[in-house]
Amino acid sequence: MGAMVGLVIGYMLGARGGKDSWAEIQDSWTTITTSEEVRDLLAGGVTMAADLVQRGAGIIADRLQQPEPGAHLRRVA
Repeated sequence: MGAMVGLVIGYMLGARGGKDSWAEIQDSWTTITTSEEVRDLLAGGVTMAADLVQRGAGIIADRLQQPEPGAHLRRVA
């Protein structure tokens, strides 16, 4: 996350520096996006998202199961 904040700050400073700074910013972006830290961050996010989807699918499957024989809905109103 610190790398992304650094990128934004670098972009803001580079925008003031002119065209030469733009090349440095592009090199920095390439370095950041290929870094092990960013790869680990993305891998953790994908794992977390997959876990949430799996849990959600389990909850939905439980809700969609047919009720047991003899189970009745009671009238609320």
